[in-house]
Amino acid sequence: MDSQTLAQDLEASILSATTPPKISAALSSIAAFLRRHTSDQLRPFFSLVFPSLLRRLFGFDSISWLEIGTSDRELSSQLFAFLAPGGPLFSSISSVDQESLVRYIFPTERLPEWMRYALQSSISSEVLASISPLFSSRIKEDELQNLKQIQLNVFQYYIFWFAYYPVSRGTAVLSNSGSGRATRKTRLENWVSSIPVISSSGRKPGQRPESSLYLQLLYSYLKAFVPKLGSGSFMPYRSSLLNYSMNDDELAYLQAEFVVQTFVQFWMVDNDLSPLPAQVARSLGLSFLYQAMLGTTPPTPGLGDVLKLLVNYLYWCPSSPKDGNPHMLFDKLLQRPLYRFILRSFLYCPIGASVKNSVQIFSLWMAYIQPWHISKEDFTEFESTKEQRDEGGNHREKGYTVVWRGYVLDNYLFYSSLVVHFLEFAHKFIHADVESVTKMVSEVLEVLCSSTELLALLYRVNTAYSTKQAVSSSYMTNDLYKYVSSIQEKLQDWEDGMWDSDINVSILRERSSMDLRFFSDRDDGASNLLQLLILRAEHEIHLLSGDVSRHLQFLDLIKAKAKKLFGEQIAKTPEKISPKESPANQKEYFTLRRPKVGKYKGDWMKRPISDTEVAWLAVVLIRVSDWLNQYLSLDGSVETDDVGPTYVEVKGNEVRQITGPKEVLWLLLMLVFSWFGVMCNLVLGFMRRHGMKINLRFLASKRLVAFFVLSLLWPVIVRGLSGVGVLLGLS
Repeated sequence: MDSQTLAQDLEASILSATTPPKISAALSSIAAFLRRHTSDQLRPFFSLVFPSLLRRLFGFDSISWLEIGTSDRELSSQLFAFLAPGGPLFSSISSVDQESLVRYIFPTERLPEWMRYALQSSISSEVLASISPLFSSRIKEDELQNLKQIQLNVFQYYIFWFAYYPVSRGTAVLSNSGSGRATRKTRLENWVSSIPVISSSGRKPGQRPESSLYLQLLYSYLKAFVPKLGSGSFMPYRSSLLNYSMNDDELAYLQAEFVVQTFVQFWMVDNDLSPLPAQVARSLGLSFLYQAMLGTTPPTPGLGDVLKLLVNYLYWCPSSPKDGNPHMLFDKLLQRPLYRFILRSFLYCPIGASVKNSVQIFSLWMAYIQPWHISKEDFTEFESTKEQRDEGGNHREKGYTVVWRGYVLDNYLFYSSLVVHFLEFAHKFIHADVESVTKMVSEVLEVLCSSTELLALLYRVNTAYSTKQAVSSSYMTNDLYKYVSSIQEKLQDWEDGMWDSDINVSILRERSSMDLRFFSDRDDGASNLLQLLILRAEHEIHLLSGDVSRHLQFLDLIKAKAKKLFGEQIAKTPEKISPKESPANQKEYFTLRRPKVGKYKGDWMKRPISDTEVAWLAVVLIRVSDWLNQYLSLDGSVETDDVGPTYVEVKGNEVRQITGPKEVLWLLLMLVFSWFGVMCNLVLGFMRRHGMKINLRFLASKRLVAFFVLSLLWPVIVRGLSGVGVLLGLS
């Protein structure tokens, strides 16, 4: 009864704490309560107080304690000590979970979007557990309400809310910004500055960087719960918090997998239209195309910093990769979600938005493709002086070496296809922020040209990829041919369902495309995109006022790196265009050319939108056609064999006498419907065998649309003209 009463008093003090002094007093009271009571006496705290504590910590209905602590150094230190893995809260969580005293139902509406849809589907709990470790042994079914929910212990419940926090902040900013074209232009620009917990405050030159409290907590959780498994390295809090012995690597891995999976699903996947590998989704009958028909949305903004810290930690190892990086075991888990997160951030970024969020995503991408640059210095801002002294420095060479060859090959699309998509993004925003865009382009080219060995490897893979189909396997001498099939599968899977949401660009991605465009000489290849981008950048720079020498330096760097990548012709640009030329000529010169429809060699339904079509209607009809083709198995996902007609065995010799005209009419209707069904099956079978698909895009023709509109309006026009005639006659 004493713990019950004290827990109620604690809850009241937590809910009323909205200033630093009151928050500090509440934290001291909670810490004292947790230290005085044993695990079997903590049930009232975790039943009554803990949900209210999470509500105040993360501020889901008001300003959070984490945000308040950002502006108060003493409160920030107290919050970190309380929430750290070795603090009083996690010590109590560990003891309570060991006895399984408390379990929570996590709100379904707060889960990542695809997980909500999966739980609401008819898929069984066993199947769901097989597609995601987060579902495994955590799904609770309510047969009366026909609901499936996720049930978690205290540690898992806290990690879910911790992962949801930056997502909720981003969602709140987007919803507060309202709707409409004007508000969408500033929603990303205001995001970083509006969340002080996630963004670091400004500092003077030479001053030691001060990270946000949230990032400090994230780093401490990664060190405690995602240790360097099997490496024999320092694992803080292992004996004091988790009571692990040195032989508990399997249990440690399960907890590490849960933490990493939670961050991946909440931050990277979330509202992805293809959250699962394409083959897995099709085998389970899961489809998210109904959302694609409603439009595509970019990932939640402001997650670049937290994801960069996650990537840096998982891919940092003090020794060289030849000695084995224990965190590489999460490589397969991260590759697809991270690639799609970066691509969706570039592809779906709305016109008019600030590039600040894109700069964060770009920095994340650069960190991932340069794991050899990750060092101990990248984490100094998150550690105390004692931790830096205990773990020592990192003297590994910073640069690509042959030991990273396997890493580059396994992540080849990050070094090739993603570069092409980024160049298309650069074309989209070069007019809005020429300095930021040219700086990013210069940096990615610098990475690709930083090592002769790296560039040679990229060339050899591209050669193997482009020649494998034309060369007999008996004549293959390139040892990289064995990677081609894997790259093809990844390209098709990682870009599954990708659409360009901006109608003005008039480009639709062909989902089944298997072409690498980085070293291609096509119009949409990297060399041509880069050459045109250089021309557009020169034009934008000449339109700027003031000193443009820094911009021109970036442009010269781009030309030099482009020349190294693609040869002499890339640096040869036409004579500079004077800003005084007519706007019409400038617009024509700096507009991306659309491929000629007659020369398009891909899927005809996915060809670039032409001037004779209504763009938005074409996008909708393509998505509807794509959904129908998948629903009717006309997309090649189901193999068809030319088998004979199917016969149905009818048992019994009983003959039923038909009496009355109603039964005769019913029999005739059933016969008509049966023949109609048979004819539809025959037509569908014929279409599957011959690779034919449904294509409703012809309905987007401007002439056809004009005809339909005129047909609908014609009676109104005639009625109006006749009314005018009557009025004239009366007058």
